[in-house]
Amino acid sequence: MGFMSRSASMMRYRIKGEIEGPFWDTVDEGVRKGAFRATIAPGDEVGLGWTSMEDFTDSEFPGASYVRTRYVALSLRIDTARVPPRILEMHLKTETRRLMEETGKQRLSSGQRRELKEQLKESLKRQAFPSIQVHDVIWDTANGVVYFASLGAKARERFEDHFKKSFGLTLVPLLAYMRAEELLDGHSDKQILEKLKSTSLVP
Repeated sequence: MGFMSRSASMMRYRIKGEIEGPFWDTVDEGVRKGAFRATIAPGDEVGLGWTSMEDFTDSEFPGASYVRTRYVALSLRIDTARVPPRILEMHLKTETRRLMEETGKQRLSSGQRRELKEQLKESLKRQAFPSIQVHDVIWDTANGVVYFASLGAKARERFEDHFKKSFGLTLVPLLAYMRAEELLDGHSDKQILEKLKSTSLVP
């Protein structure tokens, strides 16, 4: 679910690093550099990048449409295409038999079989309908905080990596303990915080 839904799960981050050069020009360059595009790289991922929060098919951002006063509002779109194992196995067996008949060999080497499997996987991947995930992103540029509408480990990993590639900034997860450290002013309070121990609420 995105931030426009009635409810949403989210992860907060503190930004580590500074934008070099004119701030909004650099942000615009990063958004466009990291805009969604299809890829033909090996693996399940067939597309990744920033899109409009209102329309995940829009990655043009006319008039810097991602700007909301001091906020940057985007979505991270991740397209993946996975070939079902049984389908891949079926095609691998068929193609293996064909190659053995053509070459007169009794069996393929492990290297030939591995290479054939990868070739078939990439070919079948291009015929599959991708799975599309869209995760909303809000960047509070005034306070250096970023909100990401997902708690999934894989989605977070991709988001953190793509944000760093786009803007040259590192995202540090703003966990509850870290946030408490920021909010506590007095030294004595911080000492109390350090003495806290985790408690299991499961009977």
